[in-house]
Amino acid sequence: MDELPKLRGRPKTLDRVHVLETAVMQYWEHGPTEVSINDICKLAQASKPGIYREFGSDDGLKAAALRTYQALAVDPFLALLTAEQPLARTLEEIVAFLMQDRDKLGIPKGCLFVSMRSQRDMFSPETLGTMDQLREHFLARLALWIDATKVAGEFRPEVPTKIAAHQIDTLHSGAMRMQRENVPASEIEGFLRFGLAAVSGETRVLTLRSRSGTTDI
Repeated sequence: MDELPKLRGRPKTLDRVHVLETAVMQYWEHGPTEVSINDICKLAQASKPGIYREFGSDDGLKAAALRTYQALAVDPFLALLTAEQPLARTLEEIVAFLMQDRDKLGIPKGCLFVSMRSQRDMFSPETLGTMDQLREHFLARLALWIDATKVAGEFRPEVPTKIAAHQIDTLHSGAMRMQRENVPASEIEGFLRFGLAAVSGETRVLTLRSRSGTTDI
């Protein structure tokens, strides 16, 4: 009887999902450039050789973490963008999504995607490529929605779609930065509402809905 071929290398024991969840939360809370791969190994109880075998490098781990964050936070935001409901309602949902109480949700303030974009000079090619792809996806999805709302006669037609997409992207980034800086929630919400009203022409978003009731800004 022929002998069975010997297995090469060590059996894979690394829990990829757990490592990515750990990396996302650490990068999100402390900043992607402030967390080392040794920190991830310790917190995820994974070996450095195992992480390198799975992700190739620290660059590969950061790129994979960003893709995980996309599924966790970016895609749910983009899912709000639909022309199947009135523009005013979608704008309210955008504000509500960005103003969620992070403490109650048990997640860090701000946005990992925004944080990584603000530090792009600190990253290597794979992370940069993933970041640029996500940015293009983000802007393209905004543009599709803006065009659809223009067809419906709801969005300001004189504002070029690409410019409007960049403005909404900037509002999102600004709100996330302000949140990390502990700017009062009422000021962040006002920033979002005025910005969204200005770019879209939908002034009903200027109605501030707070926990204590509804007031005009």
